[in-house]
Amino acid sequence: MSSIDLHSPEFLADPYPTFRHLRETAPLFPLQPGAWLVTRHAEADRILRDPRFAKDYLSTVARRYGPDAVEEPVFQVVNRFMLVMNPPEHLRLRALVGKAFGVKQAAELRRLALDVAETLVEGFIGQGRADLMAALAYPLPVRVICAMLGLRLEDNLEFQRETQALARVFEMSRLARADIDAANHAARMFDGYFRAVCRARRQAPGDDLISLLLRAEDGDQRLSEDEIVANITLLFVAGHETTANMLGNTLLSLHRHPDQLARLQSRPDLLPQAVNEALRYEPAVQIAARAALEDVALGGVGVRRGETLYVGLGAANRDPAAFPEPDAFRIDRPGAANPLSFGGGVHYCLGARLARIELETALAVLFRRLPGLELPDGDRPRWKSSLTIRGLERLEAVW
Repeated sequence: MSSIDLHSPEFLADPYPTFRHLRETAPLFPLQPGAWLVTRHAEADRILRDPRFAKDYLSTVARRYGPDAVEEPVFQVVNRFMLVMNPPEHLRLRALVGKAFGVKQAAELRRLALDVAETLVEGFIGQGRADLMAALAYPLPVRVICAMLGLRLEDNLEFQRETQALARVFEMSRLARADIDAANHAARMFDGYFRAVCRARRQAPGDDLISLLLRAEDGDQRLSEDEIVANITLLFVAGHETTANMLGNTLLSLHRHPDQLARLQSRPDLLPQAVNEALRYEPAVQIAARAALEDVALGGVGVRRGETLYVGLGAANRDPAAFPEPDAFRIDRPGAANPLSFGGGVHYCLGARLARIELETALAVLFRRLPGLELPDGDRPRWKSSLTIRGLERLEAVW
């Protein structure tokens, strides 16, 4: 096992010095037998794009929890996510889901995100203070997704709670039995709810995303109900949890660098670049897992077939070989290289465009309506005890 404590308060508060040390001394660091942490950009980018490294979800579950664990409901549901599938099945699902997902054009998505952001800010602006994670960051993406899917707004709170429980199964470290039970409950809830919605939409289809998925075709290929239910669930887990945490991380990064915040407020045209830099500097998704399909030499290390590689996206985004002065936060960072925060290769995040739109829109609304916003706890943030998803427990703001 590792001699570096990846669960220490110091690491969770700031993992980047540890990543820097590993990049310089052990860019493929052995976490345990058969599992490596990858910290350099070159190897990370190669793994994400090289077909010799693929998804092997249930094998990872069996290795971590024992062979019987693969029958747990949550692991069976996650195994139907296109996120954990390989070509050609992954490409078939992505093409079909992409046909429906792409129907909502950028302008419509931006209008939807703007309406939601304005409504949320209007709800707390008169209070003079708020926890922006609870008041804005979490409700924004789930309301946008609910609107896209034509779901009831009153289900938002249940979706948020169950999504957080389900997202924990992507953790690098072993979960406690209570966490698996909570994730199983969430998986059953989503499965039952979305199957009922699918039945209703077959009887009365609309122009919502679920109706479009039910109609999606590619030649003689269609999506099964199992595939639709699983990948609608994936939209909630990936689109909700990651975007919520990324919004909190972006606000914190900006307020910790007041010169950059002031420049952005005076130059709103820099907002897309600022979001891109925030995605690099403090990404919500820190880890992507792959398995070696054959013996491969990587970073001076021999990786054996079947071994797991945990790609450190946050670590790779701070690699000076790819990003000069990587620990500096600059909203107008030059260069064409994009961060690895949305992954890469065939599994590049299908919802990346929506996430960027939500982030840009929420920030624009906050800057316009709350120009004097301050984060009193910005110098002592409370980070979640998670290795895969980096985000804040709370983000208190005053104005």
